[in-house]
Amino acid sequence: MLDALDPALPAHPFIALAPQRRVRSLAAFKSGPAALEAALGVSLPATPKRLSHQGADIIWNGPGQWLVLGELDLPTGLAAITAQSDGLCLLSLSGPHQIEILKKLLPIDIARFAPDDVAITLAGHIGVRVWREGEHFILACLRSYAGALHHALMQAAEHSGRG
Repeated sequence: MLDALDPALPAHPFIALAPQRRVRSLAAFKSGPAALEAALGVSLPATPKRLSHQGADIIWNGPGQWLVLGELDLPTGLAAITAQSDGLCLLSLSGPHQIEILKKLLPIDIARFAPDDVAITLAGHIGVRVWREGEHFILACLRSYAGALHHALMQAAEHSGRG
């Protein structure tokens, strides 16, 4: 089993663990996101997007749901807040061949992804959330699948001649 905070994964020039951040899921109560947005002082993404707010990243995770990465004071009583730091592993893909590598695994048009775009999809057979942070792609999966996702990325890189 992988260590939740530092899984042992083989080194690769384009594929690495993303920097450690606190991860929490946020699901708006029936009152909807309006009260939550007012308390946070930001309009939460209603579509597959990422936004930065007060040093944290907020990732769309479905209707009325978000992942919050980093330290952000979340209001209680307006949403269900669940710690996800030990349940998710974040891998970073960088370099000039990242789109070519991802095209081998993702059934979406990753080449059209703009910075801050988000998708919930599959990488091979593994459920992932994928988004762009500047020039990097971040893939989040359940930590028990991190080794398999890393291996799939390594194989895709190798088959692209980038391994």
